[in-house]
Amino acid sequence: MADITRRNFVKLGAVGAGLLALGEGPLSANVLEQKGVKYDEEYDVVIIGSGFAALSAAITSAEKGNKVLVMEKMGRLGGNSVINGGLLAVVNSPKQKTEGVKDSLEIYMNDSMKAGLQINHPENLKIIVERGNDALKLVEKCGAKFYEKLSHLGGHSVPRTYLAANGSGSGIVQPMITYLEKLSNVKIKSRTKFDDFILDEKGKVVGVSVRENYKFDMKSLDDHNENKTGDRKYFKAKKGVVLASGGFSRDIFFRNMQDPGIPVETDSTNQPGATGEVLMKAFELGAVPVHVSWIQFGPWACPDEKGFGAASNFNINATFRYGISVNPKTGKRFMNELADRRT
Repeated sequence: MADITRRNFVKLGAVGAGLLALGEGPLSANVLEQKGVKYDEEYDVVIIGSGFAALSAAITSAEKGNKVLVMEKMGRLGGNSVINGGLLAVVNSPKQKTEGVKDSLEIYMNDSMKAGLQINHPENLKIIVERGNDALKLVEKCGAKFYEKLSHLGGHSVPRTYLAANGSGSGIVQPMITYLEKLSNVKIKSRTKFDDFILDEKGKVVGVSVRENYKFDMKSLDDHNENKTGDRKYFKAKKGVVLASGGFSRDIFFRNMQDPGIPVETDSTNQPGATGEVLMKAFELGAVPVHVSWIQFGPWACPDEKGFGAASNFNINATFRYGISVNPKTGKRFMNELADRRT
């Protein structure tokens, strides 16, 4: 993580504010028009990102016969997905039936609405709940392995969560990548940085402008605008571009604009490349931001470790599930360890 001080952040904020006032920079409506663009490569579907959503989209699209490109700006594939807890909540799953767990779509919906303080979009949530078994079948088809027993996590009324056998999202991501690499109609490019969408005369997204051989600068507070590494390329997307670039908790400027109450020195469990430039480019085209300022804090994190360390994994898999939370000043339990994350 870059060396963040309030002075450095104020400088960055001043530059950002100036760019916004001038109508230039990250939030300007400065997109590429297809006219005059010479494409270097053509695909049916171009996917920005390489986490769970991106890989699922790639597999589904490729198996329908499409020529697919998966592009990742970092040198390592998987984004935050490869370092997360490797958890997949599924209602009416095979393991629930084996363990005799009584669950339903309605119970899962209610759990999620409660955890979301009732501002969820029910129609979108319903898709997630109803399609859980499809997601499970997809990753198991790719070779993902899970613990024998279900996990009972915070915010869930009953045990319904599958945990990757290695206790990490890598146990799901790596099999998906291996599966994709065997498909002849899929190309995966790392260190390939998305810069802009390419539009046709009707305003439809028909391609992307990228930089290959890009090297992310870990020390920069504004890598997207300061880093000029890489070779310019233009990729055509004949059927569509899938935006699956992930979150932005490492983007200190954008994060602070959404929630100025978070100190700029606050560390994150996100991987270093979790920044918001792709999201902002989508906003330029008219994509509607929904609950962007709802930035999650994980109560399992350890202040003595950077990022998502061993203590975080231990807390998720043991402390909160089987132990109690005690205030050392009073010696008393102070919370429901299986409450939702807002608690």
